Amino acid sequence: MAHTLGEHALARVLEYIAGTGAKLTDAHTLIALQLVEEGLQTGQQDLLAWVMGEVPRRFDLSPQPLPPVAPPIVRGSIGYGDPA
Repeated sequence: MAHTLGEHALARVLEYIAGTGAKLTDAHTLIALQLVEEGLQTGQQDLLAWVMGEVPRRFDLSPQPLPPVAPPIVRGSIGYGDPA
């Protein structure tokens, strides 16, 4: 459980990266640590928003395709007008 804003920001970045399907590596963790450190050192007013805004610029993450909204429409017959 994160106790400080820095810990919370780091956890959020790492969870975001994992949520994109990317395999978390030591390199990802180091970049995330540097990102949070930079935010803390520059005194960002809204650290979480700033850190999450920087994630797309710092990490090369492929976008996840959205699932289809509905199944494909397949025309069919329910039997009206069929000679029986």
